[in-house]
Amino acid sequence: MTPTKAPVQSPFSAEQEKTLLAWTKEYPYTNLGLIEALRSVQDWHRQVEPAAAARVAEIFGLPFNHVWGVVTFFPTFTQWRTGAQRVGVCHGLSCFLAGSNKAEKCLEKTLGVPKKRATADGKFSWEAMECLGACEQAPALQVNERLIGKATEESISQLKDMKR
Repeated sequence: MTPTKAPVQSPFSAEQEKTLLAWTKEYPYTNLGLIEALRSVQDWHRQVEPAAAARVAEIFGLPFNHVWGVVTFFPTFTQWRTGAQRVGVCHGLSCFLAGSNKAEKCLEKTLGVPKKRATADGKFSWEAMECLGACEQAPALQVNERLIGKATEESISQLKDMKR
């Protein structure tokens, strides 16, 4: 008698499962749909946990290691729970030379949490990011996927007033 694998409870609602399944059919190449599906997971859960990646792998008919490799390669996806407002400060070379370390200290003080941690109310988290492609605004500041501009004490202090 061959042991059967117990079904794993999905970390997604029925509606979310439908959305993920739709991504398998949206593009002619699996990886394009996979990235969009993982973006959906990041939006829903504010992170991509191994259980979620495993379920996405099942839906796409891919090995877990392939999906997890995508999750860990792209900075769009985090394995830690982000805040609803995901703040990023660039630490590429131009931004580093323009003072990204000072901006990071200011973010920690202003938001009251260390890097890669969400505030107690879940509204904010912050992290250092790879090149944001905005060297002319160094050190560049981003909220969710929107470039804010230069990370200054003033721009950082205004973050708490932002609406999603």
